[in-house]
Amino acid sequence: MLGYLPYAFAGAMLVASFAFAGHYMGRNADAHALVAEDEPLLAVTSPVSTLIEKGSLMPSDATLDLTSLPIIREQEVVSTGKGDYISPDQGVPEVAVRLEPQKIEKRLAMTPPVWKLESTFKLKRNEKQKVVAERRIRLAEENCLAKAVYFEARSESELGQLAVAKVILNRVKDPNYPKTICGVVYQGSDRRNSCQFSFACDGVADDVKNQEAWDHSKLIAQKAIAGDQTIRIIGAATNYHADYVSPKWAKDMRKLIKIGRHIFYSDS
Repeated sequence: MLGYLPYAFAGAMLVASFAFAGHYMGRNADAHALVAEDEPLLAVTSPVSTLIEKGSLMPSDATLDLTSLPIIREQEVVSTGKGDYISPDQGVPEVAVRLEPQKIEKRLAMTPPVWKLESTFKLKRNEKQKVVAERRIRLAEENCLAKAVYFEARSESELGQLAVAKVILNRVKDPNYPKTICGVVYQGSDRRNSCQFSFACDGVADDVKNQEAWDHSKLIAQKAIAGDQTIRIIGAATNYHADYVSPKWAKDMRKLIKIGRHIFYSDS
């Protein structure tokens, strides 16, 4: 009998412990009820988090209740608006074609400055004016030589015409005569019968009546200016006259050759 006493004692202590614990918890609950009557209950809220992700649609100072976070439409990203929200109802806008800033800067860098363009234009314009002026002078010189050939020797052979042209060109090189073809051809033409070539001061208009002969005279003038080698036989001749006249100056010059009706002379 005595062997069961410890067990009975332990059971009694366990029952007493449960009773005491139940009594204490009941009193504690009553105390909390009394406090609730005097003070308001604190609101229970869920944790709050600030969205700081790049490209967020929320303002930087806004907060959002994670427990009531609504489901929003999907965000679409297009090439013209990275991070922009595009409504599916709006559709994707057309992409405008633009030059990249780097390409624009490169194109501008390749464009010459204004001052360089202006200087290039001026240089080309000056060269053009120079070429035009030289061409006009050349044409005028050819025309004067062609007139001398036409009026002085159009009835002569091609060699005779080239010889007359050579005399004029030799005079251009001689310091005792003008330095241009036109100057040599029309030297003294301001006085009647005082010119070097009779047609230039005979008082008759220099009108071309034979177009074929004139065209041939222009060809002879061009060949003479170009340095045709067939007139080398004239050498340094600076004078000539028709064989039916005897000018006084001829006896003081050296006779070179006779071609057709013309006799050619040199100063030395």
